[in-house]
Amino acid sequence: MRRISTKMKQTTCLSSVILAAVIFYFFFIFRVDDAIKYMNEILLVILLIIMIPSSILDFEHSRWMDAIDDQMPTFIRGISEAYETGLTLVEAFDHVVKSNMVKKPLADEIKRISIQMSWGLTFEEALENFKERVSSPMVNRFCAIVLEASRSGGEIRKVFTAMSGFMEEMREADREADANMRPYLLIVYVAFAVFLWIGVILIQSFFKPLEGSKQFLSPLTIIGLKEYNDFFYKTMIVSAVMGGLMAGKMGERRILGGLKHSIVMVITGYLVFFFLVPPNWVSA
Repeated sequence: MRRISTKMKQTTCLSSVILAAVIFYFFFIFRVDDAIKYMNEILLVILLIIMIPSSILDFEHSRWMDAIDDQMPTFIRGISEAYETGLTLVEAFDHVVKSNMVKKPLADEIKRISIQMSWGLTFEEALENFKERVSSPMVNRFCAIVLEASRSGGEIRKVFTAMSGFMEEMREADREADANMRPYLLIVYVAFAVFLWIGVILIQSFFKPLEGSKQFLSPLTIIGLKEYNDFFYKTMIVSAVMGGLMAGKMGERRILGGLKHSIVMVITGYLVFFFLVPPNWVSA
C-alpha cells in the first residue's frame, strides 16, 4: 500500500478519459457500421477504461489511509506515555517509532514530522503538513483538536493524554458504522440481481414470443426483439454504474469508493446477459 497523490489521480483519470475518447472517435469516424453494431460493447469498454485505473488507485490510497487510521490511537497513546517520562515533543515522536509501537505507513509519516521539526518547522506547521498529506477523517480530527489547543495556549501534554481514549472510541465508532452499513451494500447487489433476472424473464418469456405480432386494435406490429435487447443492455450498464457508486457512498462514505462495485456489477451484468440474452450481433 502507498499514498497516491491528488496529481497522480487527476493525471490517471485524464489519461483514461483521453484514451476512451480516442477509441470512441476511431469507431464513429472510421468504423461507423461497427460502432452501430457493437454500440453496447464499445460503451462497456469505454466505461471500464475510465473506471478501472481510477478504481485501482483509489483502492490503494484507501488501504493506505485505513492503515494510518487504525494505528492513530496507538500513536497518540505512545506520545502520551513518552511525555509522562519527561521526553520532549520531538523525542516523544522518535520514541514511538523506535520502540515499534507503530508500523508503516504511519511510522514513515511520524519520521517526516520529526525531521521537519528538527529542521526548524514549528509543531503546528509540521502537523498541518501531516494533515494535508494524509487527509483522512481520523487524522483530520486529531490535527484539528491538537492544533486548536496549541494555538489557544493549552498544554499539549494534557491534550495528548485526553486524546488517547477519545481516538480509540472514535475509531471503534467508525468500525461499527461500517459494519452497520454492510447490509445496505447487499441490498444494492440484490436489487441489481433482481433487475437482471426480470430483464432475462421479460425478454425470453414475454417479448420474444410476441415479436412480429400485431398490436391490439392497431395495424402496427410490435417492435423486434433486437430493440428490446439493446434497451436492456444499455439500462443494465447505467444501473450497474449508478448502483456501484451508490454502494460506495453508503459503505465507505465516498463516491469514488464505489467504482470497484460498479466494475464488478457491469462485468457481471454483461456476462449474464451475454449468455442468457445474447447481444444482437451474436444472433445476427
